[in-house]
Amino acid sequence: MIPNTTLPNNIEMPLIGLGTTHSGGYYHDAVLHAINKCGYRLIDTAKRYGVEKQLGIAVNDCTVPRENLFLCTKLWPVDCGDGVVNAFQTSCDKLQTDYLDMYMIHMPQLPEWVQDQKEMKEKTWRQMELLYENEHVRSIGVSNYSINDLEELSEFASILPHANQIEFHPWFHQSDLKNYCDEMGILTMGYCPLAKGKYLEDEQLCRIAQKYRKSPAQICLRWSIQQNVPTVPKSTDSQRLKENTDVFDFELSEEDMNILSSFSSQNRKIVDLSNICQKMSLPDGYKLNGRVFGVPEDTEKQKSCSKCARDNNVQLSVCI
Repeated sequence: MIPNTTLPNNIEMPLIGLGTTHSGGYYHDAVLHAINKCGYRLIDTAKRYGVEKQLGIAVNDCTVPRENLFLCTKLWPVDCGDGVVNAFQTSCDKLQTDYLDMYMIHMPQLPEWVQDQKEMKEKTWRQMELLYENEHVRSIGVSNYSINDLEELSEFASILPHANQIEFHPWFHQSDLKNYCDEMGILTMGYCPLAKGKYLEDEQLCRIAQKYRKSPAQICLRWSIQQNVPTVPKSTDSQRLKENTDVFDFELSEEDMNILSSFSSQNRKIVDLSNICQKMSLPDGYKLNGRVFGVPEDTEKQKSCSKCARDNNVQLSVCI
């Protein structure tokens, strides 16, 4: 069983989750295997990945009750401001759920057509706060936020983010940002915990892995969770899905933790967001390239927010 950590609002969240980024395609059987056989309960996705609908079918078909899952998805910047509510409802419909365990702003950048960026950020965060205050989501967060971004948000936020999801692995981790989040009571979450496999043959890493009789990937995951950083590796291989959860029966020494942390440099950052504004208008899931496998014929029963019964023509915006 995968242990939990606790968010600042006392909501429990698993330390290891299933990443569903659009890179590498979507394999329905792998998702079901992860949930049903490997104990994954945290499912991390985003509108941008283009797989919310497929995940909704998996959530509906799996053997685990919805209340035992922790579903996290993200708001894409083009849905800022007045678009937040509709984007949230659309994600819920696709995921076949009437609430989210966490809803995140995917990144601080906004489309270039937004003239007053700070005003729009404030409006967007207020909509996120309303979703939380009205119990449509159990927690709210941000992703890819820097210290400067968080400081700006704190100027107008009534509720600080419960989490900040950032790239976090031994070869790139922002200790100053994590320390700032710790001081502010914001939980740091990590993505790309294995650096997309780019450095798993590192000699020092392999030596540490041999010492603990674990794989290099398991050492990287342990390094994250030992810092109380929940992380969401992605895999479509059944053996690796299980291996990624087998990291709670050992503990890295302080010396080995320091060796792993010493790998970090800006040059080893994996995800490049420098030109993201030029890609905001691309279709969601564009990186999938049609690589969606094993999804059964769509027999989903759409669910709307329980507080906003669509059968009675009540709009979500009215409720909040």
